[in-house]
Amino acid sequence: MIYFSWATQIILAIISFLWLIPYYIAFKVGNRKYMSKTLDLSCNNRYTLMYYSGFFISILWYIMPFLNQPRFKLNIFSLFDIKVILLENVLYNIILIALIGYFMSVWGTKVVNCNLQATKDRFLHPSKLITEGPYKKVRNPMIMGDLFCHLSFILLLGAIHTLCLYIIYICINLVIVYIENKYSLCIHFKKEYEEYAKKTPAYMNQELWLFAIFYLVIIVINICLTTTIYI
Repeated sequence: MIYFSWATQIILAIISFLWLIPYYIAFKVGNRKYMSKTLDLSCNNRYTLMYYSGFFISILWYIMPFLNQPRFKLNIFSLFDIKVILLENVLYNIILIALIGYFMSVWGTKVVNCNLQATKDRFLHPSKLITEGPYKKVRNPMIMGDLFCHLSFILLLGAIHTLCLYIIYICINLVIVYIENKYSLCIHFKKEYEEYAKKTPAYMNQELWLFAIFYLVIIVINICLTTTIYI
């Protein structure tokens, strides 16, 4: 059963990585056609559909923690397990649910709304380079909100195998940023983006580093509390 769980998680992780192919094509080929005036971004086209493949990657990584696998002692499924200290588990779940809400609202919904002002119907050529609001903190706030939200969700469900493969999801998002920068931002806002990059970190500011340390502590505590970890 453990091997089947590992195999399922690995296969889904590979599938999610392969979803980068249409995303890459959307930017590389789509940008070439757009620059040659043969692609109208205001109309429905295959490249816009390929662009949305990035959302399927995110959804897949929300599904993976639910699949059968070994779990940490503290998780939302064990709230009514008499073997787990109730107060400890309730507090743990409240904190993680609050963190999910925080990253979905502050680093998720607000950032998406801000981003749509410049990219709606024209993902290859935003109307402007956004440098205010959440983008004043880091250059990729949507990516960071998504990463921390997924990590919170994985820990909430205590999904050990998904957590072990989480580095793959981080790499996928780094590739997404590279693709967007190379085939969009660095083409249409080169000098402006270079100046913006000098003043603003790409991924982590002081606030997010503190969150990263906090999550690391949570993971260490979970490992210590879980008597048997199947890997």
